[in-house]
Amino acid sequence: MATPQPPRKVFYLIALLLPVLLLLVLEMLLRVSPWYQRYPLFIASESLPGYLQTNPDLIKRYFADPKQAPDLAIDTQYFPAVKPAGQFRIVLQGGSSAAGFPYGRFGSPAAMLQQRLKRLYPQRDILVLNTALSAVNSYTLRDLSAEILAIEPDLILIYAGHNEYLGLMGVGSALLGDGHHLSKLLYLQLRQLALFQAGQRLYSALRTTPAPALAERTMMAQIAAEQQIPLNSSLYQAGLQQFQANLKALLHRYQQAGVPVILSSIASNERQPPFSSSQPALTLAPEPQQARQQLQQALQQNPDVASWHFQLAELLLDTGEQRLALQHFQLAREHDLLRFRAPLAINQQLQQLATDFKLPLADAEAQLRQASNNGIIDYQLMLEHLHPNARGYFLIAETWLPLLERYLGPPAVAVSLAQAWADMPLTAVDLQLADYKIRQLTADYPFTTEPQQISFGPRQNPEQQLAWQRAQGLSWLQSNQQLLDYYQQQQQPAKAAKVAALLFDALPNQHQAAYVAGQLYFDSQDLVLAMYYQQRAVNLAPENISYRLMLARSYYYAGELTAALQQVEHILTLDPTHALALRQQAQLRQQLAPTQAPGRP
Repeated sequence: MATPQPPRKVFYLIALLLPVLLLLVLEMLLRVSPWYQRYPLFIASESLPGYLQTNPDLIKRYFADPKQAPDLAIDTQYFPAVKPAGQFRIVLQGGSSAAGFPYGRFGSPAAMLQQRLKRLYPQRDILVLNTALSAVNSYTLRDLSAEILAIEPDLILIYAGHNEYLGLMGVGSALLGDGHHLSKLLYLQLRQLALFQAGQRLYSALRTTPAPALAERTMMAQIAAEQQIPLNSSLYQAGLQQFQANLKALLHRYQQAGVPVILSSIASNERQPPFSSSQPALTLAPEPQQARQQLQQALQQNPDVASWHFQLAELLLDTGEQRLALQHFQLAREHDLLRFRAPLAINQQLQQLATDFKLPLADAEAQLRQASNNGIIDYQLMLEHLHPNARGYFLIAETWLPLLERYLGPPAVAVSLAQAWADMPLTAVDLQLADYKIRQLTADYPFTTEPQQISFGPRQNPEQQLAWQRAQGLSWLQSNQQLLDYYQQQQQPAKAAKVAALLFDALPNQHQAAYVAGQLYFDSQDLVLAMYYQQRAVNLAPENISYRLMLARSYYYAGELTAALQQVEHILTLDPTHALALRQQAQLRQQLAPTQAPGRP
């Protein structure tokens, strides 16, 4: 009797599944090999156990050969891997103007906001985490969203839109700019596969022509590729379409996860001359009225010339016609063929997205305009074409504060704008170094046709010396430790307190740093921030009696006698015979007795 044969369909099924199974096995094997690289947004900190940090190598996840990735990194920020009970987490997403270039993390609007919240909500545990990175756009924001949700944010802030054309994967970018929107989304997904990464590496190894190395020039010079994108051209429209599609997907994901979002309009320098114009600037008549007529006639014939709009705007500003001047400054930006600044349509899209998703919109552009001369955003608040100066970043953070009240409630105290600006978390060293970085940036394309050599500048005092050493490679941590020592030697407690606070903010598990900051703020008679940092020292080292004594002292001088007594009595639970704590307990109970007597209000 013949043995029954399996159905032919089974053989076909096995034939189909076998290569799939082999590929799955190969994928798993490659994933445990050293050739597979993930480059997640957050990684476990080696120096701070129990903490995560932003990944300085994140940019490499987008390149087949990590060596071809540009030298861009998110500034390191540490935060607890397990979200503490009661902590309110805010995450900022965006490009370089959200990252705080050229000041770094502590000059960013996220850091400015964090500093403001210390005084406004001193008893709250609020973390403002910055995930912004230079030269990235909405593709990266969308790509990072799942990892951001994994750390349990309570609120997302988005300040983005300038890099849709010339940022990473932008429609006119030299860095991964080729391809259709869907192909770029597919690439982001495939890059997560070990097999795809292996195929990319094999392809790179077999190439007869090596991939060009990035030139040793500024990022703007590397990324632009002299790409000209006229207003309303196909590339221009593609940039708007990718921004809208990516933001819609991003906002939908956050909405589905139940995480609120605040969008923000974006700002740029309206008095920045166009980088590229379809026609050169005109040689104008010496008499202003004749020059004006000359430009108006030229623009009637060709209204798309950025340089002519800019020339006319400058003439109108000189004659006091500010509103009309603003229109032509904006038209000059709209027709600038080299699109490092977002066009007006990006802010219009942000407004529409806020309406469609029922989100609050912080109008940063209006805030900067209101604080600018003549209602035109210029070098008063901008360093060059779109990066705000320290005051500009501070004002961007200010636009978020009223909207945050719906999530945090009304602030505990009122803080004047002058006090808030005095708290600005940048030192003289940071400001000096930022000035050098901007001079470097503007000494190359597209600000000049050929790169120019830049000298650092004077090094006549310790702050300038430290800034120069930072430019030569001295770490931020070493620089600030030396600066703290210098200010303490010079008996400048207010300046020393700011530096000590920055050191703790950078290393949030160092209770001694928090204690030093608290003491220096107390010495400079700033009780609010003294208590803020002393409380954090106590939280990290709850059995340290010295920390609690100093916190009790600050509460006492702030008039918060009940809080002072609570600290003293906690000390006595640790050491019932502590003489100073016993004396303070008796004194505080005596002072509080009248208010606690029966029948008193």
